Amino acid sequence: MSDEFKQRLKKYYAGELSDQEAAKVEQEIQQAEAYQDVMNETFEHDELPPGKVGEILKRSSRRARLTVIGYVVMILLMIYPVLMIGSYVYYGFIERANNLIDVAYSTVYITEPNASVDEFNIEYELGLFTFDVYMDIYKQVGNATIKQGEWVVPFRYNQPDFPERNYTIDQPPEEIPQPDQRLLYHPDAGLSNSQNGGWDTLENLPEGTVAEVYVSLERTVPVDELNRVINDIDAKWLWYAIDTGLDAEASGEHTGYLPPIGYPAQTGNNWSPYNFQAPNDEQFMESLKFLAEYEEQATMIARAKWLELDERIAFLEENGLNAYGGVVTGPAKELLKLRDNDDVRAIRTGEVRLWNW
Repeated sequence: MSDEFKQRLKKYYAGELSDQEAAKVEQEIQQAEAYQDVMNETFEHDELPPGKVGEILKRSSRRARLTVIGYVVMILLMIYPVLMIGSYVYYGFIERANNLIDVAYSTVYITEPNASVDEFNIEYELGLFTFDVYMDIYKQVGNATIKQGEWVVPFRYNQPDFPERNYTIDQPPEEIPQPDQRLLYHPDAGLSNSQNGGWDTLENLPEGTVAEVYVSLERTVPVDELNRVINDIDAKWLWYAIDTGLDAEASGEHTGYLPPIGYPAQTGNNWSPYNFQAPNDEQFMESLKFLAEYEEQATMIARAKWLELDERIAFLEENGLNAYGGVVTGPAKELLKLRDNDDVRAIRTGEVRLWNW
């Protein structure tokens, strides 16, 4: 028994300790009594040298700690497989995992102009009630499909955290753009100074290059009339920006950047949500209604603060699909001819590549 413990023991019997200190002393007394019981049973009251008694008590204390640690590890090893089974059941219930994957890549197609996902190579990793979706993001420039980068969308239960976006292109987009950093402008929206400089950028591109250009129109037009905008030039539409009634201000009810929404102009492969099974405009509306059921998740995945999908869907059902611009690609010098088109209000040059047309 140490001198320190003896002093605390005297104070304990004198009532000079706090409740917490007294409880600790009582616990040590109980441990000492337990060790004494073990000693009595083991050695049947044979007298041992004091040093030997201390050594035995230390060994007993170590064994007790190791036993507790062993029990804790064993319990954890038993619980972990049970929790993993619970994770599989949770994400397998009503195809929750498939729905979360659909939310991730459908959000990309609708809120990221000229972006697509290699759905065939989407990967996921299942953890303890976590579900991480890995997607490669692509865009088209000229006739080539180039990789923009990789997104990792981490879900905790069914709620996503902000995606980890790793871009490899020359002009990666802003995480959440400011309203004056828009690439596409509604006819009723004011233009920023940066938007007015798009023609100069395009004019300075050399011969033998192809470009991606964001085109904003003077007025909204039905989608099936958009081709007349590029009738006289060698180019093609890649993505349509659809008027949803909120795009003029580009801000939602709660303030903050509201991204354009739209859909691909061309039909993708069978793995794309825009395949040959139905027209793209019909699949666009189906995707919007699906995402409206997961709007919180879609908003977190999109480079946005708000999506306002219910309000936008109601507007589209009442007014139909009209576009105020979109993304066009083709030879840089051909795209420069859009400057003479009265329907074109402004452009913004995106990615540029060597000739692949």
